[in-house]
Amino acid sequence: MQTPSDDESLDILSNRLKILQRKKGHRATSDDVLLAWAALEFGGSSKRMLDLGTGKATVAMLTLSCRSQLSAVGVEVFPQSVDLARRNTRLNGLDARLSIIEADLRHHHRFAKLGPFDLVTGAPPFMPIGTGLLPHDEQRASGRFELKGGVEDYYIAAAKNITPRGSIIVLMDGAGGARNEAAAEASGLWVHNRLDVAPRPTRPATYSITVARAYPGVRNHTQHTMRDNSGSAWSTWYQTVRRDLDLPI
Repeated sequence: MQTPSDDESLDILSNRLKILQRKKGHRATSDDVLLAWAALEFGGSSKRMLDLGTGKATVAMLTLSCRSQLSAVGVEVFPQSVDLARRNTRLNGLDARLSIIEADLRHHHRFAKLGPFDLVTGAPPFMPIGTGLLPHDEQRASGRFELKGGVEDYYIAAAKNITPRGSIIVLMDGAGGARNEAAAEASGLWVHNRLDVAPRPTRPATYSITVARAYPGVRNHTQHTMRDNSGSAWSTWYQTVRRDLDLPI
């Protein structure tokens, strides 16, 4: 069924895409936008994408909509999200290019036979169990708490499925930037780029994105903001992000 149930909404994701999502569940936000943009920016001419913890398939769909040569596999463990991801794939006519696998990414043998991939993306949950109040809703809890592994597990799975010249792009919360880099390096990867993104100037970073590869490179660290000094308008950089993804400006 590609029509929303009573507890779902049908929303505009971009000028090209729509998305089914639960009204009180884990919903598409700016972290999806930033990770998809980073996939476009640093993924080069990738042909095959692996999206770990794909959720509703938001990042995969945004990336595919802008790269006609790309196909993708999304891995998701929570049945509610798997169902939404498959319905969103059909809703947007991406069946031929996007496959959704229901699997725990820590059991990477389940999807290793589909690889290798030259682009791997992921936005792992960032809160260990016991560091906050666990939401009653399992889908919301899974987006925030490490119920099925954390960033270290994402990199282990990614490193086992990446081509020698491929890119692994992982988004964490702003406070987790150092952990993101350390997890990449612990998996035998080299960090080529780190992007910290704040909501506006003078504010701490809300997100930190790491681009890692299986070969050495010069680490480049940049900082960006989503809004300008006034806080009432998108920054020039974030306008470019939205334009690249064909989002409403």
